[in-house]
Amino acid sequence: MYLLRISRQQNDGDVNRQNRMKNVNPRYVLRNWMAESAIRKAEMNDFSEVELLHHILSFPFVTQETAEEAGYAARPPSWAQRLKVSCSS
Repeated sequence: MYLLRISRQQNDGDVNRQNRMKNVNPRYVLRNWMAESAIRKAEMNDFSEVELLHHILSFPFVTQETAEEAGYAARPPSWAQRLKVSCSS
């Protein structure tokens, strides 16, 4: 269905579509594992990750080197598989 739809949009190339998607789909979204990691550090009086997350999530559509290095656009780390979060968390 998608291929049929884009075939009907003759003046719309892949690059234009990709740019529109990047403008509405953030690269960075707060995930449970990110919050858990920041909370653990903050409990030890280290707020560096809280500050990093705040900065990165203030500009979620822009690719940021520090966010990429921290793995914030990658799959969750293996330790995050055991996180259990309820709706009220």
